[in-house]
Amino acid sequence: MFKNKVGQLSVELVPQMMRNGRNDLVVRGFVNRTIEIEVAFAGRRVKEVGPLEARLRAMMTHAVKKAAASGAKEPDTDHIRLPVLIEGAWRPRFKRDQAGWETRSYYLFAARWSVLDNEGNTVSFGSPPIVVASQYQE
Repeated sequence: MFKNKVGQLSVELVPQMMRNGRNDLVVRGFVNRTIEIEVAFAGRRVKEVGPLEARLRAMMTHAVKKAAASGAKEPDTDHIRLPVLIEGAWRPRFKRDQAGWETRSYYLFAARWSVLDNEGNTVSFGSPPIVVASQYQE
């Protein structure tokens, strides 16, 4: 699964999630506050993503209730962000547009991820990627 170079990246995840055909959880996020990416939690790691998914849903619910209580409009999901440190690898994805052209984008496939809990402690999930020796050769 981790055929490309593995690294760590700070990502701000937003509560916009979906399950793909393989039942992987795919979450939108941002790197450097402005670069939009998608993060995939796949394979055996998808079993451990429940707390992260629940936290993102709770953040969205809280923001919606807070807006409703103050009479404001529903919040933009891009402004509801959860900082996460992710260890994983980039994987290409090809999409065909309506004209038949393929464009390449990338998923960040997560192997391990860490978040801060409500008390400020770091909580980690996932498992280390199986690293192939050729990944670290320069």
